[in-house]
Parts: sequence; structure tokens; C-alpha cells
Amino acid sequence: MKKNILGIIILSFLISYSVVASHPDESHSHGNKHENAPSPAIITNDNEYLTNLNLMKGHLWVGIELYKTSSIDNAKMHMKHPKSELYGDMVPTFKARGAPGFATELENLSSSVQSEESIKIVNDRYSNLFVAISKNEEFITQGNDSIDKKIKLVISLLEIAAKEYAIGIVNGKVENVYEYQDALGFTTMAKNNLLDINTKNINNKLRISKIIDILNFLLPLWPELVPNSNIDGDARTIIDAIEKIKKI
Repeated sequence: MKKNILGIIILSFLISYSVVASHPDESHSHGNKHENAPSPAIITNDNEYLTNLNLMKGHLWVGIELYKTSSIDNAKMHMKHPKSELYGDMVPTFKARGAPGFATELENLSSSVQSEESIKIVNDRYSNLFVAISKNEEFITQGNDSIDKKIKLVISLLEIAAKEYAIGIVNGKVENVYEYQDALGFTTMAKNNLLDINTKNINNKLRISKIIDILNFLLPLWPELVPNSNIDGDARTIIDAIEKIKKI
């Protein structure tokens, strides 16, 4: 059953473009979707491009974590959460940038899940998918992978995470567990982008370390992946973190 659940999110990425084009009002926007356009717009801004790729990573990460923890009912509802328009809308941008996309890797992971293959195979194909997504992240303007640009990406992801968390947790009450989980996925991807940086510059190392500390400070906002009680958390904590990062 877990494998069928995971298959839903993967397949939804692949078929989403036609669904969103036919029902634009049913899509779930994170501020990076061109909802009113008759067809997906080509994203020319590198930060927006990278943000969208990392949103997809965040969604997939949450789906896998739910799958691993056997939160079947919650995972099933989460996979139905209307966010899967992202891949379809990115296809014109991949073509314009000369990027390969990663439909094949999505299909491979979906196939292994639908065939109920072993956890090892599913995890291997999940890892292959992340490698493929990362390769597409290379198709940006030279210099836009600088540390300052990485920090800008972190801020973009946290801004979306804050919006999601504000929907998910209201006055400590879990109003929407799926948005709460999305916020964790996006925050995790923000941190991962910093962990991938390799620099010998002492000042930049210090900046990265300070930002990672700020991101680690946010983790108590998600005491559980599937909370069973009220959460002592507020989206303003993420907003405050963004302001601190901007000053570093």
C-alpha cells in the first residue's frame, strides 16, 4: 500500500500539465506558478527556476519521509495535495535552457513503486531522481551559483515555507497538516543547498555556518512529521529567521 501511495505523487508530476491547463483554478500555488497564463511560461529568472526545482525536491522528500514512517493515511492525503503542477509547467523552461528534465527518472521511480519492488530499489531510484534534478540545476547563468545567489535561494524557499506554515499551524492548532509538512520539506531543501557549498573563503564559511545555525533553530517547529496534538510553533519564527539571514 505504501508503494502505491508513493506512486501517486510521482505519476502526478508526470500528468499534471494537462490537468492544470484544463483546470487552472484547482492548482495549489506557492507563488511561483503562472496561473493565468494559457500555457506554462518560460522562466528566465534563475532564482525562480532554482526555487521551483527545490520545491519539487521538497515535495518528494516529504512524500518519501511519510512513506518510510508508515504514515499511510496521512501520506495518502498528502500525495493528493494539489501541488504536482510544478513539473509540467517547467517543461518549456527545460527546453528553453537546454536542460534534460527528469521525466525518465520520475517514471523509473514510479515503476519500481507500482511493481512493489524492494525498499533498496525504491531508495536507489529516489536518489537517482535527486541526482537528475540536481543536474538540471546546473542550467543557469554563469555566476548565479555563487554563495550570495545560494543565500537568495534559501530566502526564497523560506518565504514559501513561512506561508505554508502559517496555513498549517494557526495559534498552535494544526489546521492543515499537509502545508505544515510542505514547510518542513522546503526548509530542509534550503539547508541542503548550504550543506552542498564547498568554499575555502573563511568569511563565506562563517556566513554559511551562521545561516545553518539559524535553520537548525527552526527544526523544533516540526516536532513530529504527523502531529497528534497542538504545535508550539508560529510562522513568524521563520519570518524572523529570514530577516536574520538577510543581515548576514
